[in-house]
Amino acid sequence: METKTMQGRQEILLIVVAACLLFGYGAGVRGIYGIVIKPLTALSGISYADAGFSFGIAQLMYGLTQPLWGAFALRKGNRLVLLCGVLLMAAGLILTPLAHSVSSLTLYLGIILASGTGALSFGLVMGTISPILGPKRASAVSGILNASSGIGSAILSPVMQGLNSAVGIQEGLFILGGAMACLFPVVWWLCGLQKKAGISVAAETTAGEGRISIAENLKRAWRTWDYKALLIGFSTCGFHMVIIQTHLVPQMESLGIPGATAAMIYTGFGITSILGSILCGVLCLRFPLRTVLGTLYALRVVTVGVFIFLVPQTTIWLALFALLLGMTGDATVTPTSQIISNRFGAASMAFLFGLTFVCHQTGGFISSWLGGILYTQTGSYDMIWLADIILCAIAAAASYSIRK
Repeated sequence: METKTMQGRQEILLIVVAACLLFGYGAGVRGIYGIVIKPLTALSGISYADAGFSFGIAQLMYGLTQPLWGAFALRKGNRLVLLCGVLLMAAGLILTPLAHSVSSLTLYLGIILASGTGALSFGLVMGTISPILGPKRASAVSGILNASSGIGSAILSPVMQGLNSAVGIQEGLFILGGAMACLFPVVWWLCGLQKKAGISVAAETTAGEGRISIAENLKRAWRTWDYKALLIGFSTCGFHMVIIQTHLVPQMESLGIPGATAAMIYTGFGITSILGSILCGVLCLRFPLRTVLGTLYALRVVTVGVFIFLVPQTTIWLALFALLLGMTGDATVTPTSQIISNRFGAASMAFLFGLTFVCHQTGGFISSWLGGILYTQTGSYDMIWLADIILCAIAAAASYSIRK
């Protein structure tokens, strides 16, 4: 019995590690956009503003493809979707440095690579391991899986910076693409555990239920101010986060901070985003969810206002700025998803949260593109940060207005 128990624990540990590897790698690749954007413009000859458009499309596609991949998984199974995700990400990483026009960069990075990251989203990876782990273990593991997003960014940021310095952006992305392809066996093993455990999904029935409930959920959600407030907040969250992911490292480099130092500062952001997610989970157990969510957006207003407009933009201050940004970075996911679950039921949570994530990535697309345009025209990132302050203040007010 002890031997079987130990084997069971080891298998659970391997399942968690495999899931975190898949989700964390995809999140880490999205997290290095700010590190690769300037080297790619130098390699390809594409302007920074045009590259910002392609990176914005990538943010938009990451959100838009998630519900599409989810529907595909209902019919064909999670294994095929995750394998497609690995293939598309590997291909996108290898093809991106070969782009020499806006259209090719948009295709390789904005569509192929981004569609792959959408297939390796939190919902699809978690949906793969939840039936294997059972509801109690899955609830505990979901927090670990969400934290792996920050871990992936914290690891890949210095790795990408080091590869860029050592072998160049093209070879560096080739290496990341090859490493991504090595995850094929991980997906095959992880999804194979479902069949081993005798778990099956009635795809047609599930899909049919989804078709019936989608219209009802849309009507019910759209009639409720609370859901509209969440849409306002989460679209602002995407606007805010993609400024950090795409423009923070180039901003530091424009101020004379070495690329390696900027990458390490961004790594600190990834680390504190993990701590912030954990702390937010604790706060959501003690305080009203709307209060936690509204306060997170309000803290972003204060943090950006102080560090962008009131203190000198030196290495030390920008490092502290990045660390504080991380504390509120991924933390909004927990109260947003819990409010949806409490208000509309757990069965509706996946679909309705997926829609809020589309709004999240729409906001990310706007800030990625607009940030590149404003920097090209003004030579400064102040205007995009000012827009962020205004939108976060609106998001805070909308979140505080949600009913208990």
